[in-house]
Amino acid sequence: MLQNCINRKFTAFKNTLFSLMINMLYTFRISILLLSITLCFSCKTRKDLLYMNDINDQEIMNFPGPSPEYRIKPDDNLYVNIQTLNPVINQLFNPNQSSSGGSSSSQTFGSPAGQFLNGYTVDPAGAITLPVIGVVTVSGKTAIQTQAFIQEKASTYLKDASVQVKVLSFKVTVLGELRSPGVYYNYSSSMTVLEAIGMAGGVTDNAQLSQLILVRRTPTGSKSFRLDLSEKKLLASEAYYLQPNDVIYVNADKLKNIRLTTPTYSFVLSAITTIMVLLQYFRY
Repeated sequence: MLQNCINRKFTAFKNTLFSLMINMLYTFRISILLLSITLCFSCKTRKDLLYMNDINDQEIMNFPGPSPEYRIKPDDNLYVNIQTLNPVINQLFNPNQSSSGGSSSSQTFGSPAGQFLNGYTVDPAGAITLPVIGVVTVSGKTAIQTQAFIQEKASTYLKDASVQVKVLSFKVTVLGELRSPGVYYNYSSSMTVLEAIGMAGGVTDNAQLSQLILVRRTPTGSKSFRLDLSEKKLLASEAYYLQPNDVIYVNADKLKNIRLTTPTYSFVLSAITTIMVLLQYFRY
């Protein structure tokens, strides 16, 4: 009698344990399936992360062409440096230069604020006003043409004058899925989209390379461009070479939200699995 009772209890325990294990396995499989589906939708292929992935090895292309020369516009800020053999005259054009000829240009123009305060801003009429020389119309000219134009005018009033002109306000704004978005200044004669993205540390893993928007200010209003960083046709785009005050925005891909919430999904699935196992245990 005792032996039969023990056998029945053992059989019942074994059946309960077996049922519990089956339910745990079933719950675990459902959790793994749901997590796998989430991960599949959140993954990006290697091709999605490559710039200009359709370029062949050692391919010769006729683009991009030479960078277009930027023409000065109203509101541009210019660096104009005029040097002569007379230190007193030099101080008229360069107030921060000592009478002995020493210059502190790196401190004067070393920050955007210094450039704004010490540069020459082109007025709405397209001109700047220089000491001694007076009003000089610069709008529509390149920096080299402006330098030659001021050189010619300076030679009328000054002996052995040397003129240097640079555009200080060549800045671009890069936003969106970039590692270091912000405003960046360019001090060379040209700048490309890829260089601007490089300054911002490159795109993030959530970036949609085929969805880059560039907004450019023109005399007739703002003009927008849609660029695809994943194809070589980017190099042939009108917007490949940037202009001052361009704004670049890199869109996020459609799966960013899923990718960001995957850890939350994993935690919720783990919690559900644990609760279901406990419920099955206490049921038996």
